[in-house]
Amino acid sequence: TMAGGLFAINTDYFAHLGWYDPGYEVWGAENLELSFKTWMCGGQLETIPCSHVGHIFRARSPYSWKVKTANPLKHNLLRLAEVVLGDEFKHFYFSRVNYRESEM
Repeated sequence: TMAGGLFAINTDYFAHLGWYDPGYEVWGAENLELSFKTWMCGGQLETIPCSHVGHIFRARSPYSWKVKTANPLKHNLLRLAEVVLGDEFKHFYFSRVNYRESEM
């Protein structure tokens, strides 16, 4: 996978993958989602050695948003397992984080 603040993607291919999952909260795990979708759709992630990427992580966000959960990252990771990994593999992740599907 690739860090979320460090990737670039072609708009047409992003659309082909289905954009970001609308069930996600604010931010977190979108890099994993796109990495898995890319791999599952036959694409590839490339690390370009001479490329330069700038990413500013602010101490405080200049944006405001409303979240539906106390822990957006956990919500997004559970959603990733549910949607992308599917019934066959999601249980591996759920058991790793002591999560029961009835909690979702």
